[in-house]
Amino acid sequence: MMWLLMIPFAWVFVSFLLARISGWSRLVKPYSAGEVSDGAFVADESARFRTATLGAIQYHSCVTFGINDTSLRMSMPFLFRLGHPPLVIPWDQIHRVEADNRLYSHRVKVSIGKPTLIRAALPGWVRYRMPMDIRP
Repeated sequence: MMWLLMIPFAWVFVSFLLARISGWSRLVKPYSAGEVSDGAFVADESARFRTATLGAIQYHSCVTFGINDTSLRMSMPFLFRLGHPPLVIPWDQIHRVEADNRLYSHRVKVSIGKPTLIRAALPGWVRYRMPMDIRP
């Protein structure tokens, strides 16, 4: 019965550990959405439950993206948000953009931050919504 009490602690521990290993925690200070709620960020286009790789961690079907003319927003669903606050990353902080097309996977690899804080692989459709000057 004692192990049931450990489940919430393990969930919190693993969530913060993943944020640390992936580099999400390094992006929080410069790019935290802060008080910007999902409704306050006006996205020209958005997609829920998409896959992205940040650092060494692949977030499979759990990242929500929002895109507008000035920035890229990344957030996690409520249950996974511990250690992963929403991020709003200006397009001018994304560089070294490379197409990464594989047999069944179309992604775009990017460096986030100047100087680079992390490398990430985002869904391929993000590439076509980026400003023209940073597209591969």
